[in-house]
Amino acid sequence: TDYWCPTRITRNSVAARLTHVLRPTTFYEISLQRFESKYDTNPGRSRDTSRVYLFGNNYWVDEAPFGFQPNPSNGIAGGDGGSMRMGVGMSNSRDTTRIATYTARADFSSQLNRYNLLKAGAEFAYTDNNARYAAVDEFLYRYQSVSRWHTFPKSGALYVQDKLEFEGMIANIGLRLDYSHAGGSWYDYTLFDQGFTAQYSTGIDTLIDKKPTDRQLNLSPRLGIAFPISVNSKLYFNYGHFRQLPHPADLFRIVRSTDNNSISSIGNPNIELPKTVAYELGYEHNILNQLLLRVAGYYKDISNQSRNIRYRSGDNKVSYVVTTPSNYQDIRGFELTMTKNRGNWAQGFINYTYHVSTSGNFDFDQYNENTALQRLYEREYRNNYQSKPVPQPYARANIYFFTPDHYGPRILGITPLSDWHLSLLASWSSGRHLTWTGGGVIPGIQDNVQWRDYYNVNLRFSRTVRIKRLEIDFFMDVNNALNYRYMTTYGFYDGKDYNAYMPSLHLPKEIGDKLGYGNIPGNDRPGDYRTVPYEPYDPNDPDPERQKRILETKAYIDMPNME
Repeated sequence: TDYWCPTRITRNSVAARLTHVLRPTTFYEISLQRFESKYDTNPGRSRDTSRVYLFGNNYWVDEAPFGFQPNPSNGIAGGDGGSMRMGVGMSNSRDTTRIATYTARADFSSQLNRYNLLKAGAEFAYTDNNARYAAVDEFLYRYQSVSRWHTFPKSGALYVQDKLEFEGMIANIGLRLDYSHAGGSWYDYTLFDQGFTAQYSTGIDTLIDKKPTDRQLNLSPRLGIAFPISVNSKLYFNYGHFRQLPHPADLFRIVRSTDNNSISSIGNPNIELPKTVAYELGYEHNILNQLLLRVAGYYKDISNQSRNIRYRSGDNKVSYVVTTPSNYQDIRGFELTMTKNRGNWAQGFINYTYHVSTSGNFDFDQYNENTALQRLYEREYRNNYQSKPVPQPYARANIYFFTPDHYGPRILGITPLSDWHLSLLASWSSGRHLTWTGGGVIPGIQDNVQWRDYYNVNLRFSRTVRIKRLEIDFFMDVNNALNYRYMTTYGFYDGKDYNAYMPSLHLPKEIGDKLGYGNIPGNDRPGDYRTVPYEPYDPNDPDPERQKRILETKAYIDMPNME
């Protein structure tokens, strides 16, 4: 249990909101909020290296493998403090990050006439971003990686929107202006700047000047239109531009090589914000005034997503990656939703979504100062090929059962059968696709196997008790209520462990034929696991009962070695 560091995450939020009605058709709202997250990740208690356990008559050992032990393993023999560390990487996470975000928002709404509802507003967010996290191995220095920055990014927005209603048609037309500033100043370096090398002890802070980071303004149109077709149905269309803030590590993180202290990675606070252009066309139908059927198709064009580009000098003393907005993604699909939002006993929704995504890159992954190497790299470069579309549908359901307010007999001033609530949240996702070539590289094979599907059911039971003006909620959350066991890739100890697990699966015959490694055909998929002792399957075994048992229990699977 001490292989990973224990982590405590503390979050707190305080907010205030004022709503003021100026007249029956006009009001405004002002809100203030502070949200803070604190992270505390460090090793647990140290191992007791004294001789505390007796085996037999005179064989004493310490409490290994329990307790944090930074020293390496010297063997299986007990008693010494270094035993049973089992390799590098034990409890190497450290995190004392503190992040606080202050948000102020003001919204104004006014019904100008029977056709127009005007909305306008402003928002400003200020973040105290004090990031301090690392991967630390006290024995092997080269495994250390420290990330630290203290910045104050700011963002804001202005928007105006008109809701137009005319003879059943509703149109929302809006415009939003977004402001973003990473804050502070950043290094003004050239692509192969010698200040990134390890030969200068003074470091990047004295060798390279800084300049203020850029401020960004982006204008985003929004449009939504709904047309009634009949008393019980409507057609609608939505269109809009949206901007997302990059991950803070992409903006400010600087990583130094543990081999020679040169700069190996640097962020980019001036990176262009990722942009999403979204379209949606849908149809809604009322069924018996109880159910709402919704069918919608959507398309999202995402650009300026971050990825790393490497720059390498001619003498190889400069070699680093920098965050660059050169990845794009296209997402399309359709969804089918049935919603019940009225009734005295049950409400909720069921949704099925068919989702397809493709992605690709602009620009090269690497730039060499040596022009001959760069020309050779560009001739062989293949990463700008667009990924093939792979569908990954998913479904969700949230069914909410409850007993009506004041239901049942009244006993001692209370109704014990009323206000009982059961919320069921179920989800399913088809398994992700991956490429498996038997450990080698086979051109033309991509996304040829699919991980096992994912299922989950969460429950919440709650009961509200009212005592005069006081309401008390008692609740119980049950995560993974059906105890579904899902094997993840975290169990693989290393690449060899993964390459032992995959061939042990009895994959479909067509996959094995293309790979040419002669697997035993079956219907296994990555994510299958065994819960019985390991037994290899031999198709020539003369005992048919044993063969049957091994196949049914999947005892032949070579499981990941991480307990």
